[in-house]
Amino acid sequence: MASSPLVNSWTEWGQLELVCVGSAYGMCYPDESPAYVPHALPDRIRRYLQTFVGSRPQSRIQQAEAELDYLADLLRAESVKVAHSLVDELDEDIEEVLSRRKTSLVESSPTTDGRLVQKGKIDVCRPISLSDEQPRFDHRLSTPNFTSNCQFGLACPRDVIITMGDTVVEAPTACHYRYFEAEYYKPLLYSLWTRDSNMKWLQPPKATCSPLRMFRDVDFWGKVSYEEFSDSVYANSGYKTNLNEAEIAFEAADMMRMGKDVFYKKSDTANNQGLLWLRRTFPNLRFHMAHFPTSSNCHLDVSLVPLRPPTPGSGGLVLVNQTFPPLANEMKLFTDNDWRPIWAPLPATSSVPPFALCSCQLSMNLLSLNDHCVVIEECELPLYRLLHDELGFDVITCPLRVLNEFGGGIHCGIHCFDQFFLIFLKINANAFLLYLVTWDIRRQDSCIDYFPNQDYKAECQLDLNNYFDKTPLVNDTTKKF
Repeated sequence: MASSPLVNSWTEWGQLELVCVGSAYGMCYPDESPAYVPHALPDRIRRYLQTFVGSRPQSRIQQAEAELDYLADLLRAESVKVAHSLVDELDEDIEEVLSRRKTSLVESSPTTDGRLVQKGKIDVCRPISLSDEQPRFDHRLSTPNFTSNCQFGLACPRDVIITMGDTVVEAPTACHYRYFEAEYYKPLLYSLWTRDSNMKWLQPPKATCSPLRMFRDVDFWGKVSYEEFSDSVYANSGYKTNLNEAEIAFEAADMMRMGKDVFYKKSDTANNQGLLWLRRTFPNLRFHMAHFPTSSNCHLDVSLVPLRPPTPGSGGLVLVNQTFPPLANEMKLFTDNDWRPIWAPLPATSSVPPFALCSCQLSMNLLSLNDHCVVIEECELPLYRLLHDELGFDVITCPLRVLNEFGGGIHCGIHCFDQFFLIFLKINANAFLLYLVTWDIRRQDSCIDYFPNQDYKAECQLDLNNYFDKTPLVNDTTKKF
């Protein structure tokens, strides 16, 4: 009898079986990129310091790695205990007291206070083994097209690699400091390739990351602020970013998979050429462009997050960001197919650590273990109340505040693999990066059509290079979808 495939993931909510959690070892502050501004320094600091690059403090790396280790332990556990009571703790990075709902491993929990969640074991692998020599990313790199003072690191595999059914795709990132990032996952990829005869492995034409060829203006972000660009330039320009259309470019986290349909965010890192490549390469899937009139920020999973699909007698649920709403016209695809948009609550705090690579909007970034159980950051109590108290989800919490500083949210930092013989082996409220610390390789799901009511042929005829619809979905609390 044929063995189960190792590579199989069509949705964001199928039962998770195999996942790779990133690693913070060797992480660096990246160079500035023409794609976006990774460091939005306060004005009082920018007078003295234009940018900063190089290795992160070892103490912060160890704290972030501890959070990733704990996440991996929670995923591996058969069951976990989510506390009923809250704990108030000082977050020294932002000098605020935050309430937390903690989750513990059952065997290490001495208290009876808590709700038991039987989640089932999930296989977890890591890109770096404790027995391996720790990689360094603080060295200078050069290609014929660019020079980089350092690389980013391996905390966020889902940014650069995505599973499309039985196919692994390496993303053609436009960010020069991530140019070689997927190379570090090659041992894992080759292990999968060797053990799964059905696995396919694709890479689009690798972007050159040339500042002169791929971008409209090398000094673009020196001439316009993120706030000004988002508020008055982006949508009025027809959703043009500094990234041009000369080459194919996107990051894996610019997409969310929903069976036969994949949603792709037009962003600072994803252009129209990238969508065209995906449509030509996967003709049996349907790729939909998603525009957000006040957000060109990279990555889709702080803007639009599917929770569960429609079933007989129950509509599907999709979480949307009330700060950066999607286009009303594009959301009709959801409402026409029995999906209910749910406005995500505002974050528990609007404060982020100094030099963070994320904004507070990372709060709605979550990881679905299946269509009724999710993992969120332990401080995000408004999101917990929505998901658990109002929508009936099992919600597991995990400390990720330090990791957020590195730009990683829980959906970003995991990438699913099996544990074989290998190693298993800002930024402010309007401008932010989001990196994904998880990459899911195997889920119990399939290529189901959850959006049967649509005219995809007509959608593919739209001129996305001249697209000027700017009407957002309205956050009308009186309207019931």
